[in-house]
Amino acid sequence: MGTENDGYKRESKKGISLRLVNLAMVLLACVLAALLVFFTNEINGSYRDMQRVTEQYLDCRDDATGMMEGSDYLTEMVRQFVVTGDVRYARLFCDEIEQTRRRDLALEDLGRYFSGTDTYEFLRAALERSNALAQTEYYAMRLVADSAGIDADTLPDAVAKAGLSREDAALSREEKEKLAVELVFGEEYQAEKSGIRADVARCLDTLVESVEEQREESTRRYLGMMRGQTALAVALLAALVTSVVLANRMMMHPILRCVEHIGKNERMPESGAEEIRVLSRAYNEVFEQSRRNQAQLAYDATHDDLTGLSNRGVFEKLRCEDDRRQRAMILVDVDKFKEINDDYGHDVGDRILKKVADLLRASFRAEDHVCRIGGDEFAVVMIHAGSELRDLVYAKMERLNQKLQNPDDGLPAVSISVGVAFGDRDNPTDDIYKDADSALYRVKESGRAGCAFY
Repeated sequence: MGTENDGYKRESKKGISLRLVNLAMVLLACVLAALLVFFTNEINGSYRDMQRVTEQYLDCRDDATGMMEGSDYLTEMVRQFVVTGDVRYARLFCDEIEQTRRRDLALEDLGRYFSGTDTYEFLRAALERSNALAQTEYYAMRLVADSAGIDADTLPDAVAKAGLSREDAALSREEKEKLAVELVFGEEYQAEKSGIRADVARCLDTLVESVEEQREESTRRYLGMMRGQTALAVALLAALVTSVVLANRMMMHPILRCVEHIGKNERMPESGAEEIRVLSRAYNEVFEQSRRNQAQLAYDATHDDLTGLSNRGVFEKLRCEDDRRQRAMILVDVDKFKEINDDYGHDVGDRILKKVADLLRASFRAEDHVCRIGGDEFAVVMIHAGSELRDLVYAKMERLNQKLQNPDDGLPAVSISVGVAFGDRDNPTDDIYKDADSALYRVKESGRAGCAFY
């Protein structure tokens, strides 16, 4: 009896000791769990900071893009007015400045986050350049209005108030038109546009630097909290394992091995619920990369590698579309291009093709389709264009030929032959492309360097 009682007492003492240990481990586990919750909240806060920084970057990037889009829209409208004399474009120009105000709103929005920084100052400089350029654009529109005899009452107030200098007012109609074209198509104008683009680019560069600094700070904080969370998770697991192993060691051992396995295969081991967020971010990165790749593939499938114009496939689709009476087909060939390649080399030939492509792109509206359909063959499909635009198209081609025949960029002089067919032409065949090609053939037969209409 004495031996049994002694054994009983030893077992009882051992049980009390385990209960105390378990109680201590439970208390420790509660403390560790509370600390783990704290670190998890801090991690979520760091993640929200990184998310906020990313959202700010996207908003501000859109602001910089909006500034450039607003400036480019003004350029498009003033050029359309100078070329066509249509008052509607002058009104659209003034509406953009006075009502839509994309450029002003972009700067105001950026100021919410970056007021007083280099990022803000660069975009503000772009706006000031654009506003200064607008004065030149008003002046060019007033020159065209005077040369065309447009009544000042039909003009927007800003254009009507743009007074001409005594010398310019005394110019002839042709001289005023020429001066207006020079003001909005000339090298000084392009230099100012380049300055605006440079300021916007600098704005984006400083924006990226600022966001990168904030992101790195948030990342350092995030990783520090993750390390703390990991340490607490390990401590908590160790406390729980130690408590449970005393009762059933074999129950916890597989769990520990599973946790170790997850830690070896994931970027953020033992991160708990936060790992779902990590996987989500990784998935989003892959998704965005896939989307960008698809967009690039779609672009490559529809654009010419050398010139960036729409390719032959796009042109063939345009040929098959209906409502051709509202379109114009313009075919352009670079004259004696094989001789250029033979005499100067293919590099020079490629530069000439790019030059012709850039001039064609700049000469037509955004809604028109400029395509490269062969080696030195280009096509322009004008939308909503009838034979009333014949003189305008002819003038465009003449100006283009003048620029090509009098180069100032070190390239050899070249010329183009152009054939044009309008959808509402007289005596059409079934194929507007063949009719335009027939007109082009007449130009080539007549010595090239010209423009003919079907």
